[in-house]
Amino acid sequence: MTLGLLLGVALGASVCLLVFALVPPRPALVTVVARWERQRAHHAQVPGQNVDAGTWPGRLGRWMVAQFAHHGITFARLRTDLELTEQTLEGHLMRKTAYGLLGLLLPTILSLVLLSAGVSLPLTVPAVGGLALGVLFFWVPDLSVVRAAQQRRHELRRALSCYLDLVAMSLAGGRGIPEALPMAARIGTGWAFDLLRSTIDRARLVGDTPWAALADLGERTGMQELQDLGGALTLVADDGAKVRQSLTARATSQRRRQLAEAEGAAAKADQSMEMAQVVLFVGFVLFLGFPAVVAVMGV
Repeated sequence: MTLGLLLGVALGASVCLLVFALVPPRPALVTVVARWERQRAHHAQVPGQNVDAGTWPGRLGRWMVAQFAHHGITFARLRTDLELTEQTLEGHLMRKTAYGLLGLLLPTILSLVLLSAGVSLPLTVPAVGGLALGVLFFWVPDLSVVRAAQQRRHELRRALSCYLDLVAMSLAGGRGIPEALPMAARIGTGWAFDLLRSTIDRARLVGDTPWAALADLGERTGMQELQDLGGALTLVADDGAKVRQSLTARATSQRRRQLAEAEGAAAKADQSMEMAQVVLFVGFVLFLGFPAVVAVMGV
């Protein structure tokens, strides 16, 4: 019964995939234009990132991305995380596929090993276990990318608060916005300052403004702070608004936010420790009371 159900599900999924392959849905015009614009900006600003373009995994990854995009699946949130962790969507999809195939085949391999040792398992065990492990392993790369992106966003926010202070000090020293932005980026060290410095230098080479490049970086990496900074600097360039006080206030608010996040993480860790102590206490009481309960029940 279970085997027939699994075969029916597999047949239905195969028929659905065949229908989608023969009669693909037409993507919306907005999706096509946005994808073209994003690819054009990405290739113009990050040349040479697709290092595996000539290999068969790179070609297969590009084909998968094209097929997903053709069906309107753009992985917007995942793209921001991959952009921040300096990974490509093609490589990530290939990694997910490899992990999924490994999880799908692992129970079958273990069943064959046990069968060679004289232990036979029902057919449903490798089938259900393969599907479960395949789904789990297929999801593991997304989890690692999300965690790495969260850590990098935290580090980038810390560096951005320092960067805003440096820009404000440069403005107080008499420099203008076009001079203060690259000068402050060259002072700091670390990957975050390297990212800011390369973004501003690339904007100068392609003839773009630094604040527009910072806003585009914030959009590609999912950093709202960079988008707000780009918008504020655009107002300075267009309307001549005073920006030094605004940058100082932004840096102060970001440090307060980081302090609040650190206090929240510390409180969460304290609650976890308290729960662990309660669980240990309950286990210790059960350990002490179990012999007495058994003796009373035995009597």
